[in-house]
Amino acid sequence: MTSEELEKKIEERANEKEAYAKARAEAEAKEVALIAQDPRKALDTKLNQEIANHIDSSQEVQERIGETAMKVVDKGLQAQENKATAGVIDSEDEIIEADFKKNSQEYLYHGIDHKIDKKWKRNLLHVINDIWFVVWAIVSFFTIVPISTFLSRIGALKGFIKGVAVVLGIVMLLACLAGLVYACLKWVGVMP
Repeated sequence: MTSEELEKKIEERANEKEAYAKARAEAEAKEVALIAQDPRKALDTKLNQEIANHIDSSQEVQERIGETAMKVVDKGLQAQENKATAGVIDSEDEIIEADFKKNSQEYLYHGIDHKIDKKWKRNLLHVINDIWFVVWAIVSFFTIVPISTFLSRIGALKGFIKGVAVVLGIVMLLACLAGLVYACLKWVGVMP
């Protein structure tokens, strides 16, 4: 801070003190003028002035005012935290509701027809569904996909060629199934 800035601040503070003293003197003069009109008001004014002087000069009163102010601030902050917590809870409920609506079929596969409140339960359910998806994808790769692909290709053929393709497809399917059954029986030890 430069000396010019320091001088400027000192001057501003002196001006503030002068303005405060002037305002206080004017208020006292106004109150003194009112004393002549109403003695009770004069006593109230004098009492208020003494109270103000006591507040300004007493360290104990200053500390108590500070403690009271902290209590008021703490209560206000607590109220704001409670509002924020309520807002978070509302948004979590909205997230849970949206997840249930989005994944309702997955929930129904497991016999669940309501929202799940715990995040770990929802995550576990999604992992289980992912595992079953992989199992289904593998099974369908060897069963449904070849058949549906084969049938769509046959649908494009016409006449005698179509008949040959159908018979050939049935023979190949039976051969695959027979080979699969033979492999399973050999694996369990029924066939040598």
